[in-house]
Amino acid sequence: MCYVIITGRSLAWLLLSLVAFMLILTGIMTPKWLLGQPVVLNEKNVTKFYVPSVGIYNRCIRMRHDRYNCAPFSLYGLATDSEVYPKPWKAALFFLSLCAAIQFATVLAGVMACCVQSVFKKSVISLAGATQALGGFFGVLGLLLYPWGWGSSRVKRLCGEYSEPYIPGECSIGWALFVTATGIAQIFLASALSKMADKAANSDKVQFQMDEGNQLICIA
Repeated sequence: MCYVIITGRSLAWLLLSLVAFMLILTGIMTPKWLLGQPVVLNEKNVTKFYVPSVGIYNRCIRMRHDRYNCAPFSLYGLATDSEVYPKPWKAALFFLSLCAAIQFATVLAGVMACCVQSVFKKSVISLAGATQALGGFFGVLGLLLYPWGWGSSRVKRLCGEYSEPYIPGECSIGWALFVTATGIAQIFLASALSKMADKAANSDKVQFQMDEGNQLICIA
């Protein structure tokens, strides 16, 4: 007999996992990891203000005709020349993407866990929680690798000659890096919460509802 089990803790774990995935994905795709010095232009009595920035694989700069352009610089992916796309950033993108992929898989597993509670006699929620911790490790590794590329020629053009690995020079750290770090922190929080979610899904209250013949079980 198939049972659909939804508890307050399992729902909280699933929502936290989903938010973590969305934060990491937003951080990866946003070119606001490093912010350059603000530039103020006064042309034809019109004052324009913009901040050049760079992400993990894309950048925003002022082009000709005062056009503000945001686009990827990784034209050939990880095969892009290292002078254009620093090797530490390639590695950071790989590990952060792996982290996001694992997190997405755990979200799918969390949805599946409402109907399928175990796989090979192992709890789906507990397996997903352990996998989340592994994905969080990859995410931390990606965050640590990104500042290693701050000594590259690309960053020096944006942040000045004083930029070095883990020293951003004249640049400031953008909000996208903090968003990604928040998402990774939430992964570890969700991994810890998965233990409580698994315990709630196998509690005596759930077993009582199953003994009563209920197939849809909702417990706060």
